[in-house]
Amino acid sequence: MSTRLCAVCNAIFTGLLVNTMRMPHHRSVASLRRSVEEGCYICIFFVAAMPQYNIFNANGAFSWGLNMVPEGRRWNFGPYTSYGQLAIESNSHTFLFSPNAPINTVNPGASLTDQAVMETARSWLENCRKNHALCQPVDPAFNPTRLIYIHNASSVQLIETKEEANSQHYVAFSHCWGESETLKLLQNDLDKGTKGNIEELRSLIQVQRLPTSYWEAISVSLALGFRHIWIDSLCIIQNSDDDWTKESAMMKDVYASSSLNLCASAAADASEASFRRRALGMIVPLDIEPQWTGILHGVYNLGKIGPLPSHLRQIKIKLERVLSRRHLHMTCNQLWWDCRHICASEMFPAGVPIGEDKRNGEHEEERVRYYALSTFGPHSPHHGAPSEVDMDKLWDSLVERYSRCNLTYTSDKLPALSGLAQIFSIVRGPDFSLDKNSYLAGIWRPHLPYALCWYSYYGIGGKLRNYDGKLRNYRPHPYRAPSWSWASVEGSVAAGKLSGKPVCCVVDVKVLHEDERYKAGTVKGGILNLRSRVIGPFTYKPSSTTADLTTSPSLDSRVREAIDALRMPWFIKWDERDGVSGKDFISYLDPLPQTVHKDGIVKGTGAVRKTVRLEALTEELRMRIFLVPIVLHLNKGWWGGGGGGVAGLIVCHVVNDPGLEGFDDGAVFQRVGWFENLDIDDEVLLLVPGRTIAII
Repeated sequence: MSTRLCAVCNAIFTGLLVNTMRMPHHRSVASLRRSVEEGCYICIFFVAAMPQYNIFNANGAFSWGLNMVPEGRRWNFGPYTSYGQLAIESNSHTFLFSPNAPINTVNPGASLTDQAVMETARSWLENCRKNHALCQPVDPAFNPTRLIYIHNASSVQLIETKEEANSQHYVAFSHCWGESETLKLLQNDLDKGTKGNIEELRSLIQVQRLPTSYWEAISVSLALGFRHIWIDSLCIIQNSDDDWTKESAMMKDVYASSSLNLCASAAADASEASFRRRALGMIVPLDIEPQWTGILHGVYNLGKIGPLPSHLRQIKIKLERVLSRRHLHMTCNQLWWDCRHICASEMFPAGVPIGEDKRNGEHEEERVRYYALSTFGPHSPHHGAPSEVDMDKLWDSLVERYSRCNLTYTSDKLPALSGLAQIFSIVRGPDFSLDKNSYLAGIWRPHLPYALCWYSYYGIGGKLRNYDGKLRNYRPHPYRAPSWSWASVEGSVAAGKLSGKPVCCVVDVKVLHEDERYKAGTVKGGILNLRSRVIGPFTYKPSSTTADLTTSPSLDSRVREAIDALRMPWFIKWDERDGVSGKDFISYLDPLPQTVHKDGIVKGTGAVRKTVRLEALTEELRMRIFLVPIVLHLNKGWWGGGGGGVAGLIVCHVVNDPGLEGFDDGAVFQRVGWFENLDIDDEVLLLVPGRTIAII
């Protein structure tokens, strides 16, 4: 029993221990508040989450108890509702329950830069520098183009590193811009009336002009002995496409060669501070001696390790989390250290006990960092190189998580991923070389045609939110990527992981970059020439509850009869949806240039993205929807069930197809969705003639 728990929470650790335990918790507001005031370790965490939820029933009494699920040494505590009446929705609070481990014995400081807090951070950094061979910067001699020089806690200065002899040891700062206004590096732009500030910032910057997370990062860097810090908004000219293109191509080097990656992991935008909910008593784990029946008694540590703040999920998926070798996270309640050897926190300063440092269970990107970055240095990773299949799965997983991230500028989608693409290219070998144009706006040429089978992912009930809280999946304007690439969609996507036999042939595919020197940067066009047994046209019927698509009278009669006879329904995922209303829509570029079917160039041609709700489709557009089979004989469907069938793309015949009438070889299409039908087989497909189409 523990004096740091209330009587209600102490009761959790008595009686018979089973896999899932449900027990009553506090039944009144007064009781819970009294428990919190007295410092109950478990109750404090639940109360901290309360403002987000309605946890009381109509008469003001509690309507929930406590649900405990032991999973090895990771224990999840979460509220459950009584009497079947939904009163609270909350993620579980994850606590590490383990035998005595080295824990925090230092009295933690109240603020981020308190001596005790910084002493802990310095010890992590020095230990890593001296003893962790795998964590050393890739190229210690590398310098970014620009850095911020820290004069003192109140003033900093923009410098050009070619003019500075001693700037190799620098901090790279990871943060979320969010909606807040912040100081940016700008050049003169007479056309837009923008006044540049490069010379002003090269003179001096008062730290008080900077947002909260910036001056926190500057203060921490200074306390750790660094005089130079790289901050994207101040070190890249924000209104210069040329500078953005050049600097984004070096992003992998900026982070991989930094001495430390400092992450504002709790801030939704630059204006928010760390340690906003720091409860000093919660940083020291709880020593507890459970009295469960039939269980070997002893002293255990109970320490909360998750879930991490939602914004940390957003930060860590960014490429800097993958590229850097050591990270210091400033969260809402404590510091976390993460390098290639250990994961530690103020609660567990010597390292979170083995096996429990995967905090959210979403660390596929960590494997890329462990395996991929080692190719730049003389050291081998701990656990051996992954197989090619494993690496390809890791890319798919990163695509899915990255697609949910909220970028301040939607046009940054591909440049922000370029560093990771460069690393993946090196790890996977010659077939994935950027110089051979193997990287196609987020898709790898050797992954075709399977990688075409990505689809927009809405989650259960179509309500899965992106990391910015928005529910909408859409294709942004201006143009960002060809419609056959997942990068063309803003919102959550599921990667094309289907197995089976391809029933199409990639005749040719190319992507045109804004600057051909940067093969992983922004693009101005792309075209995929694909030969398949294209089925259609189809008509969209919004009244349908199972299909959405029905055959058009103009479809070949034998094909129409075979399609109409299918026993299984069509599973449809339209690329674009307003998740709040649940309404699907499509968008297409119009008017297209006369040469688009030859070179695929769209950006800068005057083409405008037009959007139309599916139920409002004109008869003309309804007759232009076709299905392009990609893969036959699936091992499992998108919902996880077994069976065969076909999966592929839904495409729309471009309205003003330039110079190509009807449905001939070379007709130009744009992707608008994904389909699957488990009842289509070879016999049905053989009824359809093969055609070559161009998808832009």
